[in-house]
Amino acid sequence: MHHEGQAADTPVADTGTSRRPAALIGRIRSCFREGGGLAHIEAPGYLQLLLAVLGYAGRPAAERRIRPDGEGGALVRQVIRYLSTQYAEPVSIERMAKTLGFNRAYISRVFKRHTGMTPVAFLLQLRIDKARQLLRERNELTVEQIAASVGFQDPLYFSKQFRRLYGLPPTVYRASLLEE
Repeated sequence: MHHEGQAADTPVADTGTSRRPAALIGRIRSCFREGGGLAHIEAPGYLQLLLAVLGYAGRPAAERRIRPDGEGGALVRQVIRYLSTQYAEPVSIERMAKTLGFNRAYISRVFKRHTGMTPVAFLLQLRIDKARQLLRERNELTVEQIAASVGFQDPLYFSKQFRRLYGLPPTVYRASLLEE
């Protein structure tokens, strides 16, 4: 399987002297050690950033984007924390920007520069990843219930996005797990 910045012939990402991957792994660990009841929500946000950093490391130097540290890094962490705790609700990027005290366009620009994706794309990925976890762990829930629990109002849209990201519909994904 090919992921952005990662191929079968280059399974290891060289991050050079960057301490960012280690810092993100440390942050994920601290979420579970100290994060209390919301660690399972916050940690996937840091995992997404880690995967982005590793994905960028696999690209040629000319294609690498700025990593989520330095100027704007604190704002990116605030956005991740906000989205990781609010993903099940109807999230408005405009409302989030107001809550954080920044202009929506500025937040989007900084977030994309640091992570390679917009806050909306990050939120979609976060929701789908949480749904994937629920599909594995909660067989008693229907796909519609899972979609609603992670913030999708429309189960058909959820199914379409799940398929776009993972190559198969959620029902087929769940059925493949039961066969194992």
